[in-house]
Parts: sequence; structure tokens; C-alpha cells
Amino acid sequence: MDLRALKTFEACVRLGHFLKAAEELQYAPSTVTLQIQRLEADLGVSLFVRDGKRVIVTEAGRWLHNEASALLKSIGTMRQTVSDIAAGDTGSVRFAAIEPVASQQLATVIADFCKTRPKVELTMEVSGSRTIAERVRAGELEFGVCSAPSSKLMLEFEPLIEERLGIMLNRNHPLADQDSITASDLAGLTVLVKEPTCIYRELWETAIDGAGRNPFSCMEVGSFFVIQQMVKAEFGIGIVPIYSGLEQEGSLVIRPIADLNPVVTIGIAYKDKNYLGKAALLLMEAIRGIREPNPTRPSA
Repeated sequence: MDLRALKTFEACVRLGHFLKAAEELQYAPSTVTLQIQRLEADLGVSLFVRDGKRVIVTEAGRWLHNEASALLKSIGTMRQTVSDIAAGDTGSVRFAAIEPVASQQLATVIADFCKTRPKVELTMEVSGSRTIAERVRAGELEFGVCSAPSSKLMLEFEPLIEERLGIMLNRNHPLADQDSITASDLAGLTVLVKEPTCIYRELWETAIDGAGRNPFSCMEVGSFFVIQQMVKAEFGIGIVPIYSGLEQEGSLVIRPIADLNPVVTIGIAYKDKNYLGKAALLLMEAIRGIREPNPTRPSA
């Protein structure tokens, strides 16, 4: 059935007159009559009974009107939803980011995005760089914020920021008064590091191995927050990215590593922009804003 004919039929029944339907739809009266005649011919039934200048809806016409009204309303909703998706006002986005970028850089960006586009179903996961890249490649995530993925995954990668590692110290630690720390300063200390699959752990071990010095003992801890709390409790020192947000006034400080300066590039990894929805593209654009200097983040 022609949807235009159904729309014309619905207007005729609702308004009770062919001429009023023609005026509402901005059709010529003859066009309305022709569409109704074609619809009746297509269905093989009479939808109206003519009584002089009046038209009376038949039983079949009344049933069709109920169904047509629901269908046209559903089509209207479909059109609006498709339009909203195309504009990025609705839809779904699933992405992931590594810590502490997720909490220190992206949390406010995501909050602002959700406030301006409340109909978008957004899922943000926190994971390691390797896992994120593999899931983006598998199509389980639209994109990820992580370190540069392996070339074999064939993903696009847009660099955003450079992360530098530092030493997290309790304010009472003797090294806390130094502006920077060298690897030799860590002799005999317990160093708290992330799990082996963490990009920051890999960065740290690469820097230390390159320097040929390892005068300390390491303890593996799977969470930056736990590292933070252990250092606060005056157990060991932590290897963490340099973020002022990880420091705690009066209890914790982060100092750069003067002789190693380990650096890793963090960016957006994705397969193909042509396959991404408008909401995902808009969120990526918002995330690109973290390229701007962050006044709360100390320079390394």
C-alpha cells in the first residue's frame, strides 16, 4: 500500500471531509479523491459510503483507520529517530580508556557530553591498552583511548597527549623535598608498579632496562588508587603518570625522574571513521580537546 494514500485516508477520516484533508495536506481535491479510489481498488473494499456531499466511513474503513493511525505514528517516530541518530542526538557509543587518563582527563569531558546529549546511550569502560586495541579491532568498541596499538591490528591512531612517568612519594619521605629523582635515589626502596600488561609498567621496565640499573625491589599492584593509598600509608613509592590529580595535598607528591624521562603517547584508536555513528564522532571530537594544555597538570 502507498503510504501517501494511507496518510490521505487517515486525514479524511480524522477531519471528516475530503476537502479539509486536501487543505491540510496541501493537495488538490482531485488528488485526494484519486488516492482514496486507488487505495480502495488496491484493497478491494469500499472505505467510504457516499451520501450526497457526505462520506461515511465503512466498518472496514474504521478498522483500517485505527491501524493506519498507529502505523503512521510509528513511521513518524522512526523518521525522527533516524534523523536524531544522523545528527548525533541519540544512538549508542561504547568506548574504553586507560587509567589514569580516564579519571584525570576524560571524566569531565564525558560528563559534559552526556549533559548536552542525554539521549545517547554511552558506555565507558576502563581497561589496558592492549585489550582496548584488540576489542576495537574486533568491533566490540567504537574507539579507545590508549597507547599506540600494534601495527598488525591495522587500526587508525590519533596522538593526543604525551604521558611522563614520575615517582609518587609520601610527603614525609626523604626524597619528597627534591625537585626531581634519579634511578640511583631508589636504591633499597620498595617500588610499587602496575601489572605487566599495563603500558606504564612496560614503559617503566623499558626505561630501567635501558639504564641498566635496578637497585630496588618491585611489588606489583593492579590499581593506581591502591598504589596511592599504600604510599599514603608510608609503604613504598609508586610509579605513576605525572598528574596533579593523583597527588593529595599534605600527604602525597609526584616527582619527575630526571635521568630516565620515560614517555608514552596516548591517543584515539579506531578502525574506520566511515563506520562510526555521528554520536561517536562527536564524542571523539570532544575528547580531542584534551590536547589543549591542562592548567592542573604540571609540566614535566
